[in-house]
Amino acid sequence: MTHAATQIATEHLVRLVNQMPAVMWSTDADLLLTWRCGGVVAQFGLPATVDGIAIGTFVDSPDREIVLAAHRAALRGESASYETRFQGRIFSARVEPLRDGSGPIVGVVGFAFDITERRRAEDALRESEARLRTIIESEPECVKLLDAQGRLLDMNPAGLAMVQADSLDAVRGRPIVDVIAPGHRAAFTELHRRVFAGESATLEFEIIGLKGKRSWLSTNAVPLRDATGSVQAALGITRDISRRKIAERALVESEERFCKAFYANALPLLITRLSDGLILDANEAFSRLVNRPRDEIVGSTTVELGVIDAARRATLMDLLTKTGAVTDVELEVRSAGGPPRTGLLSVVRIVLGGQECTLGTFRDITEAKRAEEQLRASRAALRSLATRQQDIREDERTRIAREIHDSLGQALTALKLQLSAAQDAASKEAPGLGTRLHETAVMVDDLVKSVRRIATDLRPPILDQLGLPAALEWLAQDFSKRTAIRCKATIDAANDEINGELGTALFRIVQEALTNALRHAGATRVDIELGTKSGCLTLEINDDGTGITEAGTMGPDSLGILGMRERAAAHGGVLEVVPRQEGGTRVAAWFPPAGSGARQ
Repeated sequence: MTHAATQIATEHLVRLVNQMPAVMWSTDADLLLTWRCGGVVAQFGLPATVDGIAIGTFVDSPDREIVLAAHRAALRGESASYETRFQGRIFSARVEPLRDGSGPIVGVVGFAFDITERRRAEDALRESEARLRTIIESEPECVKLLDAQGRLLDMNPAGLAMVQADSLDAVRGRPIVDVIAPGHRAAFTELHRRVFAGESATLEFEIIGLKGKRSWLSTNAVPLRDATGSVQAALGITRDISRRKIAERALVESEERFCKAFYANALPLLITRLSDGLILDANEAFSRLVNRPRDEIVGSTTVELGVIDAARRATLMDLLTKTGAVTDVELEVRSAGGPPRTGLLSVVRIVLGGQECTLGTFRDITEAKRAEEQLRASRAALRSLATRQQDIREDERTRIAREIHDSLGQALTALKLQLSAAQDAASKEAPGLGTRLHETAVMVDDLVKSVRRIATDLRPPILDQLGLPAALEWLAQDFSKRTAIRCKATIDAANDEINGELGTALFRIVQEALTNALRHAGATRVDIELGTKSGCLTLEINDDGTGITEAGTMGPDSLGILGMRERAAAHGGVLEVVPRQEGGTRVAAWFPPAGSGARQ
C-alpha cells in the first residue's frame, strides 16, 4: 500500500515538473545520470535514455567544474546551489544527497529552474537604472529625494553645487530646511506636507549655501509612491532662478526710476499709442505746457490736443517706423488760453503692455527763438552800421586822397617849380645858395612822392579809373616791388560784372590778405585769382606760408579777418580763411550773380 502511494506521488511529481520550465534528475555515486524529467528536456531535444551519461555532459564547458563541485559536495552530504548555462539558457540549480532506505548516500538528486527570462529582466532593469542614474547625474537642474521628515535621501551633482556641498555624504540625512533662508522655511515646510499628502506643488524660495552663497530656486515637487501606492519620498526638480530674479528686480527698479524720471522731469514728456496718437500718460511739465489738467490730456490724441496736425504726424510716424527715433523736430504747440509755444520734439519707439507706443520729449525754445531773433536783428543792425561806417570811411578816404592829390599835390608841384627857378637864378650869383636850393628841391620831390603814395594807399586812382581787374594787377606788382615776395594776379572776370562798391570791397579784402601774408605767414609767394564759377563771382588768395590755425581765424587778434568777412557779407557773399593741404593759407570768397546779391 505504501509503495503504491509512493508510485502515485512520483507520477504526479513527474507530470508537474514536465509542465514547468525546469528539470529534475538523479545520479549514482559516480555522477552518472540515472533519471531525469522536466519541461526543458523536450525543449533542448535531449535523448530519451540517459543511463550512464555523465552529468557534466549537460552543461556548457565554462560551468562544468562548478556543476561537478556542487555534485561532489552533495555526495559528501552537503546541499549546494549554483547557476549554470546550457545552450544559451540560464538555470538556477540545487542538489541534495540521495540516500537509500538505510541512510547511506548512494547518489545525488537535483532540481534546476530556467531563470533566463528573469535574469534578462533583471539585467534590463539594471541597465535602465544605470541609464536613469546617468541622466540624473548629468541633469543641469537639481534632482533630490526627501523623506517624510524632510531629510535628504539623495541629490545629484547639480543640486550639490547649488547648496555648495562638496559631497553627498556632507548633506545626506540632514534636514533640507537647514539651507533654506529663514524667511522661506515655513512655505517650504507647507510644500513638503502637501507632497506627502499626495499633491504636487511648486515654490520659489531663497537658500543660503553651506559656504554662504545666496541663491533663488524654483522647485516642482511630486510624491514618489511604492508598489502599494504609499508615499515613500518627495521627488523635487529644482532650477536656479537667481539671474531671473536679479533681472526682475532690476526691471522693477528700472520701472521705478523711469516713473520718477518721467513724472518729476522738468521737460514736458508724454507717452502715446503709435497707431493713432492716443495719449496714455503725460507728466506735470506737459500739463503746464498745454495749460490743461492731466485727466483732460490722457485719453485725447495729440492731434485733438493741438500738439501736431494730422498730416505732419503721419509723416513723423512713417519716419519713426523706419528709423526708431526722430529728434529735434520744431513744432508750435497751442496752449489752452495762452500764446503758442515753439519747441523741439524728439520721439522714440517703446513697447508697453505688448503694444507699440512712443515716448515724446518737448523742449520749449520759445524764449530762445525770441532771443535768437533779437540777436539776429541786432547782428543785422550792427552789420548795417559796420557797412555804413566802411562806406563813410571809404568815402572819406576818397575825399582825402582827392584833396591831397588836387590841393597838396598841386601846391608841392608849384613849390618845386619855384625852387627850380630860384635855383637857376642863384647858381650864377650865389653858388652856395644854389646848392641849398637844389637840396630843398630834392626834398620837395621826395615829399611829392610820399604824398602820392599816401593818396594811393587811401584810394588808388586806378580803381576808380580802370576798375578792379587793373587795380588788382597793379596791387600785385606794387606788393612784389615793396616786399620782394612774388605776387601774381590772374583775372578772369570782366569789369562790367563788378560794381563800384563790390569792387572796393574785393580790393580791400585782397589788401588785408596781402598784409596778413606779409606780417604773419612768412610767405615767399602769393597768388590772386578773380573769376566766375557757376555764375558766382569768386576770389581766392593763396600763399605758401606757415598756414593759419583755427584759433587764428577766431581769436581776439583776428579783427582783420572779421573785417574781410563783414565786407563779403555786406554784399551777400561768404568768405572763409582756411589752411591749405599743401601748406599755407587760402582766403576764398563767393558772391552771388549780379542782380541777386543785394546788400544785406
